[in-house]
Amino acid sequence: MTGLASLTWLIGTQALSDHIVARVNELVEAGTEYAQACTTVTDAADAGEAWAIAATRQTWERRPDTGEDDAPVQRLYVLERTGSTVVVTDLDLDTDPDAHSTLGLPPRGQHLGDEAEGAVIDVDLLNLYDLTAWEPFEHLLPTAAVPAAGTTGVGE
Repeated sequence: MTGLASLTWLIGTQALSDHIVARVNELVEAGTEYAQACTTVTDAADAGEAWAIAATRQTWERRPDTGEDDAPVQRLYVLERTGSTVVVTDLDLDTDPDAHSTLGLPPRGQHLGDEAEGAVIDVDLLNLYDLTAWEPFEHLLPTAAVPAAGTTGVGE
């Protein structure tokens, strides 16, 4: 799933805006002019480039045109993003533990089967995958209870 329209549909306007602003700020802090940073990030997000859209609480699935040698794990879940790396876990371990393979992963990615720790990989490796789900932290915020009609909701 790529494109700003698809991302907006997936997580909503506010969450996507917050994410894009964070990426723009990273580029500005690195010395890029603000206007150029905005263009760079929005163009990259629209193209589905992992460096621009990868974030915590995402599910990525290997692209149909990507071979198992290049991306040995079918579905990845991003536990955390830290700069140019992501900590991921293998979502297929629960359904098929024998399907797990560390072939082709960098040495620090050999712990992919450890769901508690995950594996640290370069964010660019996610370009071999498509983003299929994203649960931004905004969806975890509590909602305010609305009192029933005819009540004040206080001490009743």
